[in-house]
Amino acid sequence: MPPGAKKDRATRIGEHMSYQLLDEQTEWEPETDKLLHVLPIVGTAFRKVFFDSDKGRNAALYVSALSLVINYQARSLERTPRITEEMAFYPHEIEEKVAAGVFLEIDYPTAPNADGDVDAPIEFLEQHRWYDLDSDGFREPYIVTVHKDSSKVVRIVARYDLDGIKYNRTKGKIQKIEPIHYYQAYQFLPNFEFKGSIYGTGFGQLLLPLNSSINTTLNMLIDAGHLANTQGGFIGKGLSMNSGSMRFQPGEYKQVNSPGAAIRDNIVQLQFTGPSPVLFQLLGMLIEAGKEIASVKDVLTGENQQPNTPATTTLAMIEQGLKVFTSIYKRVYRSLKGELGMLYRLNRIYLDQETSYKVGDNWRQITRADYEKGSGVEPVSDPSMVSDMQKLGRAGFLMQFASDPMMNGKEIRMRMLDAAGIDDIPALFNPNPAPNPAVLAKAMELHTKQTDAESKQTEAQASAELKRAQALAARASAILSFAPADELVGGMHVAYAQHELDAIRLMMDAQAQGQAQIAEQAQPGPDGAPAATPPVGGAPARLAPPQQLAPESAGPAAGAIPASPNSFLAAARGGDIPG
Repeated sequence: MPPGAKKDRATRIGEHMSYQLLDEQTEWEPETDKLLHVLPIVGTAFRKVFFDSDKGRNAALYVSALSLVINYQARSLERTPRITEEMAFYPHEIEEKVAAGVFLEIDYPTAPNADGDVDAPIEFLEQHRWYDLDSDGFREPYIVTVHKDSSKVVRIVARYDLDGIKYNRTKGKIQKIEPIHYYQAYQFLPNFEFKGSIYGTGFGQLLLPLNSSINTTLNMLIDAGHLANTQGGFIGKGLSMNSGSMRFQPGEYKQVNSPGAAIRDNIVQLQFTGPSPVLFQLLGMLIEAGKEIASVKDVLTGENQQPNTPATTTLAMIEQGLKVFTSIYKRVYRSLKGELGMLYRLNRIYLDQETSYKVGDNWRQITRADYEKGSGVEPVSDPSMVSDMQKLGRAGFLMQFASDPMMNGKEIRMRMLDAAGIDDIPALFNPNPAPNPAVLAKAMELHTKQTDAESKQTEAQASAELKRAQALAARASAILSFAPADELVGGMHVAYAQHELDAIRLMMDAQAQGQAQIAEQAQPGPDGAPAATPPVGGAPARLAPPQQLAPESAGPAAGAIPASPNSFLAAARGGDIPG
């Protein structure tokens, strides 16, 4: 599978199933609206998901808890052995089912309570049960439809497929048959009377005692106010007057027959104190108790909102008020996931090999293979957002970071507009927006800091180079100051070497002369006598000693032989100069 193939498949499935629910299945949205309104009051509702062969598409219908008969102690729809739905079809719908081969062709009498109306709906019982139809000793899951009044079976269809059959090869018989489930239960609150029951609890049950008490208290307050306004009492027999209502005109007096006593003595008025403040306080307490049970806070109804309330405070109040609702929505979304799983299975079985669906103004393609089993893609519903107010609270929290340079301000604003339900959000943004002053100021500040840092670094480098140049200059100056002395010492060394070389040359010349003289004397004379021999102990003439070094100030004399460097140093110290 190439990279991203599973994601593309998930996108196609999500778009296609959304198209099915909102466009193809025209009954799904109004049926869902009805279900979600009845669920909080009753506590339990059911959805029936099946493939409608008449319409050639999937169908999802709301089923009232009063129309679905299940054992009250059943823990789940999957494990209950029998589910019976009371349903009604009009005569023309029955004729269509007979023509399509769905119902048997029998005599369907008019409903007994139709009062002669031939078009009145006829009642049927559709029972999802286990039944040994083939008499092999093993019960299989079937759907049996019965005409209620005549108790005649009009349809039997299998409630399983080949994938649901588990075969035990060791014993050579069927081990288990997994039935296909058509009903999905929606539960508002868990059952408090019988834990684990499939039937839930609604606000109708929770608030019924409080509602009765509130009605009684309210009636008492209204009656007390009415008696206090109308008044009443007793009139003595001695007073002759009309005891009914009397009308007076301005300045008019009525005549009455009185035996002589004061009229007020013959009339006794009953005292009605009016509505009791204790009852009024009790009524308020009961109403608050009902709000607490129903988790209806003022912030959820848009009331009691103080101006300039921080978004975090509002979000915390919403979260607190949605404690009960969050758990309710979790159960609703869990049931919705089961319903979407049923639709996913129907698409895998009944969908065309290739079909089209619409996204906006574009038509796209999807195949039945996309819904294959074990593909790693399954439909889910997201319970993270349970109300528009909660979305607005979260988006308001993000707006605090809209100007933060580390955050994407445009994305934050898009989420805020989306939470407010604004259409065509991209068209609202300016393609060439003006720079944000705060961002510009921050950028300028960062640029200034960077420039200052670079300037300081340049100055430090220049100072280091200057110090290095000064050190090199000082070294060059020192070397230059030693140059004359080095030159003088070097010249002395050269002169001394030249003097020694000259002395060696003179000695070698002298030795050569002596050898020549000896050889000359050794030759025989004319008379054959040997030449004169040099005297014994004779030696060549001694070389003249080198001349003394002239004073430094006068410089070396012409023809003078310089002394060695050691002699020069000794002379500089005032010592003797060796010969």
